Amino acid sequence: MSDARIQPLIISAPFGNYIQPRGTTPTLGTFTAARRPGRLLQILRTVRHYRRIGAWVNKIGLRNPGIDSLVERVQAGRADVADKIVSIHGFSTDDWYKLLEQVQMIEPLAIELNMSCPNVGEVSWPADLFEGAIKAAGKVGGVIVKLPPVNYELMARQALEAGVRTFHCCNTLPVPAGGMSGKPLKPVALACIRDLRSRLLGDLTDAVTLIGGGGITTTADIDDYIKAGVQHVAVGTKVMSPLYLLTDKPLRPLIEHAGHHLQPRVS
Repeated sequence: MSDARIQPLIISAPFGNYIQPRGTTPTLGTFTAARRPGRLLQILRTVRHYRRIGAWVNKIGLRNPGIDSLVERVQAGRADVADKIVSIHGFSTDDWYKLLEQVQMIEPLAIELNMSCPNVGEVSWPADLFEGAIKAAGKVGGVIVKLPPVNYELMARQALEAGVRTFHCCNTLPVPAGGMSGKPLKPVALACIRDLRSRLLGDLTDAVTLIGGGGITTTADIDDYIKAGVQHVAVGTKVMSPLYLLTDKPLRPLIEHAGHHLQPRVS
């Protein structure tokens, strides 16, 4: 996978659906095989901010219009995914196969396999998912596996054996109230990155691209991820504000810092 076309700073799903500042790569989705209604209502009902610890908790549960909706918009010329990552999640083997079949029709910059969401239960995947994803990517930028913050070893090993060389660390942290993001996720994500580099990647360390995300609100946070060994960083709940629909000015310091200090790999 060539990561040169993916910007140093990525906007995570679902925020990349709405916030697409210049100099970043937005992630669209997460799309499922079938429509999951109630998105806005689910956001209003379940998103909570805990100011004291800098955390956000939600039970949105991958509400989205379904992958067919995105394919229709792209084919009708109402959307362009050539410079965007498309995130997908399957609830069954048939779901995963449909998603891969559909997403390769629109040729996004990269396909992200969202392998974790605390609000939809335990994730399962077919044995050939990662091989199938690489085949579906074809001439596209490649495949990204977004790992859960815990219990990621089996999927990471299978993905590596299949040829996946880009990992996003990591998804929201499961808590009783839903999925937690923000500052409490940062040490967990950093631990995941360090564990991959020290224990799981082995001889592939220099060939694997890592995206770090969780609790990034300052340039110092980006520096911490760089020290852990990432080539890209991703922001999510940092942009959970209507302000970012109007201006990208508050994000410019992060975008510029990432651009100056991160060097994506080209393979």
